[in-house]
Amino acid sequence: MGLSIIAPILPLYVESFSATAFQIGLVFTAFSFARAVSGPFVGRLSDRVGRKPLIIWGLAGCTVASMLFPFTKSLWQIAVLRLFQGAASMLVTPSAQAYVGDLTPRGREGRYMNAFSASQFIGMGIGPLLGGGIGGGWSYQAAFYVMAGLSALSLLLVWLTVPSDHVSKTRTAMSPSARPTLRRIVSNDAIKAMLVYLMTRGFWRQSFNTFYPLLAVSLHGASETRIGVVLSVYMFAEGLLQVPFGFLADRFSRVRQVAVGSLLAPLMLFAVPYVGAVWGIVLVTFLMGGFSALGRASVAAIRTEIGRTHGMATVAGLHSSAFSAGRIIGPIMTGAVVDAAGLLAAFPLGGTVGLAGTYLVVRWMHRWLRQDPIAPGIANPRQPAPDHPLTDPKPSQESN
Repeated sequence: MGLSIIAPILPLYVESFSATAFQIGLVFTAFSFARAVSGPFVGRLSDRVGRKPLIIWGLAGCTVASMLFPFTKSLWQIAVLRLFQGAASMLVTPSAQAYVGDLTPRGREGRYMNAFSASQFIGMGIGPLLGGGIGGGWSYQAAFYVMAGLSALSLLLVWLTVPSDHVSKTRTAMSPSARPTLRRIVSNDAIKAMLVYLMTRGFWRQSFNTFYPLLAVSLHGASETRIGVVLSVYMFAEGLLQVPFGFLADRFSRVRQVAVGSLLAPLMLFAVPYVGAVWGIVLVTFLMGGFSALGRASVAAIRTEIGRTHGMATVAGLHSSAFSAGRIIGPIMTGAVVDAAGLLAAFPLGGTVGLAGTYLVVRWMHRWLRQDPIAPGIANPRQPAPDHPLTDPKPSQESN
């Protein structure tokens, strides 16, 4: 909620510094650049030292960065704060995902990980509603202060209520020399497919988040509140549907669900320039979020299964980096296209990139199914994967 509260106002705030579309894209990229660079290393560190310490430090960094935003006087200052905020948030994301993954029983990856993801998306859905109302009713600076307060509240709750995690059996059994290298992990076809899925998804999602507010104001005269509603609908759709789709991921073919979600979600972007009515754009963004949730639910389940043998936080960190890489490339490339061809070109560009990613995802997933002996059990829970010697198929009493 804290990180997404500035989603409807940040493009407008940056534009108030007389920024071009390309410069707006660069500011958005700073946050994602820090996440993309630090993700794999933070994940490896979390697999070695534990989850809670990194979460605490990350939330502290987010709180400090949020408090400094109202005092920015130039674009470069905003960009520096976004860099710092991105690095701090990356300490939190893969560590929190790995914490839940450590406690997830085999065969229930979809429902556990997606129940956790639902809380994230619902929070990110509430954020833009708050940000649009606060930015429009009071000031942009007030939204930044609320963001700082929410980050500080998260820090306090984690500090007081989240148990310190003990090194799991998987992490104990895997000595540093026995851990797969990053190169070996990335060479796995399933990992490559999921990285492409997340990278292209990050591309079109961040392009939409960056340039839809500008389209809504310039073409439809929309208020900050309406922009916040539209951006929130996407997140609510992901949050509300993540849990039922998580159950589907534990019962039916995960690869098929990834393929369908990856195909249909970016198709919705082609309709955005032609929809002016509030109810119409709300429907489009709800469908976009719903189809995205379908694909993401199975991706999270497959990632958790593979994380048991490749390092839970390491795989989560790689995935966060891929998503962030897409968020880097998306606003910059789209900003350049918008400067050259106009604002309406942003949305079909994002849709095209998403469809290209779908092709690669399906190709690598099918190759993984053919070549990896344990792939069928991971991809289809009705065919249980064989136990791995470094994993415990049932959660230990200590974990419970």
